[in-house]
Amino acid sequence: MSHDAQKADQITFHFYTKLFYVLNDARATIPAEIASARTDKWFNLETPDSDLWTKEGREPYKTISALRPLPPLEIQVLLTVPDSLTNNQVLVYISPDSSRVPIQSTYRYVLLERWVLELSSRDIYSFSSDSESSSGSVSLSTLYKHGIPLFRSLYSFLRVLPAWK
Repeated sequence: MSHDAQKADQITFHFYTKLFYVLNDARATIPAEIASARTDKWFNLETPDSDLWTKEGREPYKTISALRPLPPLEIQVLLTVPDSLTNNQVLVYISPDSSRVPIQSTYRYVLLERWVLELSSRDIYSFSSDSESSSGSVSLSTLYKHGIPLFRSLYSFLRVLPAWK
C-alpha cells in the first residue's frame, strides 16, 4: 500500500471517529470516566475518547483504499422514555406558550437527532498527496485543514441545538 493511500485511510478514518467523539461528548448524559480520560486530538480539537464505539464498529472505516463500499456511519441520538413512572410523575411536553401537555407514551425511545456520514465511491479516487493536485482532486493536507473548522463548527453547533445535554 502506498504512503498516499495510508495517509488517505488515516485521515478519512479520523473523520469518522472524530464525528463520533464530538457527538458523544455533546450528547452523552453519563460523564466520561476521569481516571481513563484519553483524548482524541485530531483536527486540533480535543475530545474525550470513548469506548462506546467498539473496535468491531470502527473496523469497516479503517481502509478506504480497499475500494470496497463503506457503510454510512449513522449515529442516532435517542431520548429514553422510562418504562414506568411513579404515581407522582408524568411525562409532559412544554409547548412554546409555556403550557404543559401530558403525554401518554407507548414508545420506549424518541429519536431526537440522526447524523449520517457517508463517503461515496467517487470520492475515494479524488485524494492526492501533492499540494498542487490535478484538477478535481483534493490534496490530503487540504482535506485535513478543512476538517479543522468543520469539526470546530460542529462542536459549537451541537451546543446550540435543543438536544444539548
